[in-house]
Amino acid sequence: MDKRTLLAVILSILVLMIFQYMYAPSPQQVVSENATADNTTIKKPVVEQVDVTQIEKDNNQVFKPDLFNITTDYVAISFDKNSGDIYSASILKYKDKDIGKVVFKSKEKNYLALENISYDKVEYIIEDKGDEISVSFNCFIKDVVITKNYFIPKHNYLIRYSLKLSNTGSKTIKFPLTLSVGPDLGEGFSESKYEFEGAIVFNGKKVYRERPEKLKKDVIIEKPNWLGYTSKYFLFAIASDFDKSIIKKFKDSAVVNGIKELILNPSESKQINMSIFTGPKEYKLLRSTGLKLEKSINFGIFAFLAIPLLLLMNLFYSIIHNYGVAIILLTIIIKIVTYPLTLKSMTSMKKMQKIQPEIQKIREKFKGDPQKMNAAMMDLYRKYGVNPMGGCLPMLIQIPIFFALYKALLVSIELKGSPFFGWITDLSVKDPYYITPILMGVTMFIQQKMTPQVGDPTQQKLFMFMPIIFTFLFLNFPSGLVIYWLTNNILTIIQQYFINKKTT
Repeated sequence: MDKRTLLAVILSILVLMIFQYMYAPSPQQVVSENATADNTTIKKPVVEQVDVTQIEKDNNQVFKPDLFNITTDYVAISFDKNSGDIYSASILKYKDKDIGKVVFKSKEKNYLALENISYDKVEYIIEDKGDEISVSFNCFIKDVVITKNYFIPKHNYLIRYSLKLSNTGSKTIKFPLTLSVGPDLGEGFSESKYEFEGAIVFNGKKVYRERPEKLKKDVIIEKPNWLGYTSKYFLFAIASDFDKSIIKKFKDSAVVNGIKELILNPSESKQINMSIFTGPKEYKLLRSTGLKLEKSINFGIFAFLAIPLLLLMNLFYSIIHNYGVAIILLTIIIKIVTYPLTLKSMTSMKKMQKIQPEIQKIREKFKGDPQKMNAAMMDLYRKYGVNPMGGCLPMLIQIPIFFALYKALLVSIELKGSPFFGWITDLSVKDPYYITPILMGVTMFIQQKMTPQVGDPTQQKLFMFMPIIFTFLFLNFPSGLVIYWLTNNILTIIQQYFINKKTT
């Protein structure tokens, strides 16, 4: 293996080591049911009037919402009777997996709210309409009536939301509508530095992810498609035709606002329709909304590879119902597709091994004249039909595939809680007994011993340490990714065996 191949391998190892060091995962946490919100049993429409006192905007003021819950099999939404706003949105389950209760909630204000408004009176009504539950609020403030209608499906995560503003006075009103989401993420999320958590905005072209600790000034995004909050596996987002959005600092967290300027003439009403998603970041589910919510999943620079690999893996899963086996089948497909290049590369390395004595003679003969040495080397390569860069191809191909699959497995909620067999009960976390990483290191060592040895003795000794280095790197990687690399090594050993036998 020449210096360019060596450099590619060393750089890959350094990237993996830095990535692993900087982004070590933290333990997962799950919270219990929200004790502050009482569940509302829906039997018949309920109408209630609530007198609301002025809520001060002082940060020292204790926020005390008056809540009721609307609960389906998928979500639980806590509404504030004082404002008609969403105080918290809880995700109760993902498919048939027990994910615990994940809550998008603010401790100091309603999670989804109209900013800077205190109402004189609020009325609300709840109706069970079969496939969905509707919650409607009439909020009165001076000469404006704000009607908030929520339609919560019983078998989905996507909520329809409409705001109707009516001017009941005799003067034209300029209404700066500011819809606020935040300011903090909530509870029940698995803390992970591998993936961004916090305020997120998509404007049709770019996804804006702003970490609170790095937010020095307000970030203004024109014409956002949607805005919200995200974690590694879950998303709370609201989509509408806002004029702009602003991400700004709020204490140690952040808040994201959607802004729309409205002008209401006397006796005029205007309605704004929105979609609220509170659910898991499953690629096909997000894409099915038609709101481009799938952009919230960060597949990295190799997204063009990661997404097809994820979809193919999910296709295998739909047939065999085991993500570990699906990963193995995916690895076999990748091996088949890349086999022609791998065969060419291995054959080239075998030829390189055979002409090593002649290469050494040329090096000794032209030791003081690099120009003549290179010319003689090229003549030798042409004579035997050897491509000196041929051995680099598998590594160059594997690097983008590895990182694409790494991101696909890392951020995909599909693997969360998915077992393989035996001791591997969750493919999204590390092997608890480190068996698969050790096996991966052993197979990597066997693969090296079978691979034709080229290059100087120093390079060969350096590569002997690679299985040890990679074993330690993979100890804390998701077991799904380790299974991919282990399967890849076994298939490479089989390929190398037959090529060695054929070219002997």
